[in-house]
Amino acid sequence: FWVRRSMELLLASASETELLGASLARHVCRGDVIFLDGDLGAGKTTFARGFIREFFQNPFLDVPSPTYLLQFTYTDVAGGLAPKPKATGVRADAEAVETGFCAGSSSRIPGATVYHIDPYRLQRGRVVGLIDFDRIFKEEICLLEWPSRLGEQLVTADSPARLVVRLGGSGPQASGRKAELEGVGKVWQDRIQAWRGEGHSFLLSAISKGADTFEQPAVSLNPRAPQSGCAKPLPADQSKWMVLGIESSCDDTGAAVVRGDGTILGESLASQSGIHEQWGGVVPKLAQEAHAAAIDSTVEEALRRAGVAVSDLSAVAVTVGPGLGLCLEVGVRKAMKTAAAHRLPVVRVHHMEAHAMVALLPKDPPGPKVDFPFFILLCSGGHNLAVATTGMGEHSILGSALDDSIGEAFDKTARLLGITQVPGGPELERLAAKGDDMAYKLPIPLANSRDPILRDGCDWSFAGLKTAVRGLLEKELSEKLDITEEVREQRRANVAASFQRACVRHLCDRAERAITWVKDELPEVVSMVVAGGVAANRVVRSELSRIADSYALEIVFPPPRLCVDNGVMIAWTGVERLKMGLWENPPGSEQGADLFVEMRPRWALGTRDPRCFTPPVGKRKAAHEDGQLKRHCKAAQT
Repeated sequence: FWVRRSMELLLASASETELLGASLARHVCRGDVIFLDGDLGAGKTTFARGFIREFFQNPFLDVPSPTYLLQFTYTDVAGGLAPKPKATGVRADAEAVETGFCAGSSSRIPGATVYHIDPYRLQRGRVVGLIDFDRIFKEEICLLEWPSRLGEQLVTADSPARLVVRLGGSGPQASGRKAELEGVGKVWQDRIQAWRGEGHSFLLSAISKGADTFEQPAVSLNPRAPQSGCAKPLPADQSKWMVLGIESSCDDTGAAVVRGDGTILGESLASQSGIHEQWGGVVPKLAQEAHAAAIDSTVEEALRRAGVAVSDLSAVAVTVGPGLGLCLEVGVRKAMKTAAAHRLPVVRVHHMEAHAMVALLPKDPPGPKVDFPFFILLCSGGHNLAVATTGMGEHSILGSALDDSIGEAFDKTARLLGITQVPGGPELERLAAKGDDMAYKLPIPLANSRDPILRDGCDWSFAGLKTAVRGLLEKELSEKLDITEEVREQRRANVAASFQRACVRHLCDRAERAITWVKDELPEVVSMVVAGGVAANRVVRSELSRIADSYALEIVFPPPRLCVDNGVMIAWTGVERLKMGLWENPPGSEQGADLFVEMRPRWALGTRDPRCFTPPVGKRKAAHEDGQLKRHCKAAQT
């Protein structure tokens, strides 16, 4: 007798992901194991939150991600709602210690403990020696994120018996995620078969018709309808919302207050350029310390300029990734403590999505209106992305940087040219304006690659161009050359101009190919948004405008001050996500806010187009994968 082992569901929103967890909590027994599989931001912790709140009949229970502390345990044994002061997490020597919470005075299975485990930050297989999985899998209830980190010694094709919940999608996806439920072992396969049966009211018809058809728990878990004890209600008039945006992903501390209608009420930006110039680049630890020193005053200044008090705010939006983890932590911690103290909804924002969405900010005077779908070219110090976007959180990656981004290439080449300012790109542009961009012929990266995916794709590789400039400088500006200072300076300018020309051509060639891909798939696209710090470069703007005109695209550049990292773009993206209900309740208390400080230093904006080269991923790449990437990029090194 053949049994269908899996079923698929469409989760229209984050609240339905939470409701899926709540629904499964009504069907578990001791010894049940649920694996939560999916990309960063796919909704694993959202699922766990719904499950644990329903299991303990406590809709206001704080359920943070255990990614930094490895595991949280929840029980009803002690009664009350206060956390039990048991431990602090995983120490530097990787010794596991639990952080336990008394989740409520009752539960669906009295006395049972729910383990919420996340070994994402450990090496594959390392967690097995830290946690007693044999006992947990037999006697308790386990929700386990990133099951691939467990290793073969603990997980086989048929052991442990488990329900695997695979949450699809990637990046800051706003809606329409797919969930696949697969049963491993007869118990779970029988349950799935029953859930699939005609007339069963568990999930299949409920989610296909919408969350409102679920059997509702005693108190609604829907985060779009905040209740007493959670976030304070949002004003009925969306145009009156006031959202604080906090940005700390790299080397600038930004804060801003933006109203729901797009009016920028106040903003503040603390730059760290002077701190990092002596080091020739951003030093993460120094950047973190500078963020920590500036975050309070930056937020206070933005509020002062806006003329509002923290208590007047409607919500807090904050960059959670991608970026430097040490830096992101400062902003996220400030946002969580502020939200907890004033009961404000929290919106977690993707840094690169915010760069793109700032183009939708209403302009004064009014400018070209951007409607979905549109094409985005993101070019900054840390990223190069060509993206087709059909809505908030709905992004398809057409191309990305395989090594250095264009902003990074500008900064590194600036240092080769003796420019000490950080970032060096603007100074290099000024130097290039004095030079002849045809003086030297530099290679266009990947143009002659033997790999057709790289040669004919939309990915970028700027590292080899930087290497070519180094060789050119050794030849043309050697200290051994008997040339005047005037000649030497002119050669510097010529090298800068030639580099900029090759760099911009590489950027534009790939961007133009991406446009053709977009027009093939989405012929209704009429707008092209160019965002990120490099979008302020005048040569980049000119060349991209020419290409956009040739494809009848309206090109939109944010104002130069909004091209660099800033709080305005975070606040505005927060407004847009808030309108869609994509927010979460604040931590239950300021003391517990640290548990919600979750960052995503490496966070994809979306799924990659199958025509793109897919670089190896992971914290520890295998040697053969690293070699593969180097071979694929070899054309850019010559």
